[in-house]
Amino acid sequence: MLTAPSSAIRLIPALRGGALRAASSSISAEAPIRWGILSAGRIASDYVKAMSVTDSGVPAAVAARSATRAAEFATNHGIPTSHGNYPDLINDPSVDVVYIGTIADQHVEWARESLLAGKPTAVEKPMALTYGDARELVELARERDVFLMEGMWTRCFPTMHKLRQLIASNEIGDDVIYCQGDFGWEFDTSSPDDRIWLPDSGGITLDVGMYLAQLGRVVFPNAQLKDVSSTGTVMNGVDLTVMSTVTYDRQHKSAGSTVGDGLLQLALTGAANTEERCVIQGTRGRIVLDGPFHVPQKLRVLHDQGRGESNEVLYEFPLPDDPYGEWNNPGSIGFVHQIDEVGEALKEGRKECPSFTWEDSLEVARIVDEIVYQVRGERDIVRRGGGEWMEDEAVEARAN
Repeated sequence: MLTAPSSAIRLIPALRGGALRAASSSISAEAPIRWGILSAGRIASDYVKAMSVTDSGVPAAVAARSATRAAEFATNHGIPTSHGNYPDLINDPSVDVVYIGTIADQHVEWARESLLAGKPTAVEKPMALTYGDARELVELARERDVFLMEGMWTRCFPTMHKLRQLIASNEIGDDVIYCQGDFGWEFDTSSPDDRIWLPDSGGITLDVGMYLAQLGRVVFPNAQLKDVSSTGTVMNGVDLTVMSTVTYDRQHKSAGSTVGDGLLQLALTGAANTEERCVIQGTRGRIVLDGPFHVPQKLRVLHDQGRGESNEVLYEFPLPDDPYGEWNNPGSIGFVHQIDEVGEALKEGRKECPSFTWEDSLEVARIVDEIVYQVRGERDIVRRGGGEWMEDEAVEARAN
């Protein structure tokens, strides 16, 4: 169950007219958005490759901790400028927005530096390793009036936009009863130095749990996070397999509704490769996101016609034509949707991406923190002060 009272769950108030302002004078309304790539790693490589299939953005510069590594990455990807350190990229006037693709342990540090420099910032997920750090970044972005987005690219896919439309139009009934999903990939147990075993950022939940956790605000859009209950197994000090149920208080139930709270069930594992499928069950049918649902390319709507009988409607949204074929992570060409949406938001003067807002990030961080704490206990990063993730009364409740 939640270790904090429900009143402590949503700590960031809704924006009061501050999400849309005049676009920065440095961003051209006609020219592509100029991206600075902070990292020369595998995911950064995929991000830059995806950028090449859209006209909305171009890689203007890349930075690595080694000038040689940065120059090599720039040559391989046709990037005009390389930097041998991260601050130079953040302060590069030719960069409109910084993409932070470092290992997760470094996301907060460099997102903070980018925001303090007044640079629009997109941070690879997880944006932070604790709720407290995620909240700090959101508050800093608000204070500095700077664009900030956690890179939940799944939300930017056309399939997800269609899903939200179907939920809003009550396509599967007046209420969604529950949502179930799985995500698993087999960890390399022979490599103890792999990032997945890092004590602060390792484990299945911090790696992929956010893909399922983010569905709560999609399928229960007017509900409030109420409870998280989790169990699981631990290997090498990190969570290996997790089963978690997240409960949502509907607040405003449909007339005559008897379905009770909304339920989101997550199954995560690093012990096997799973189907990666998601089912959303409503009172009059269901929506199926076939695997891999985190790179959603189609959804099926099944309208109930009686017990065991249904009519199916298929919606398909294929990935763009792939000029590469080989990627470090499957489906990474889908980054193009996030790249396009960030570019559009910046040109409109927005400080958030509508597909994945600051409150979305904070609620997902809240859920992930709870799951990790319940399965493996408090992490050192929380003890060191990175985990100011609840209000004072919530901390007291957890201590009791």
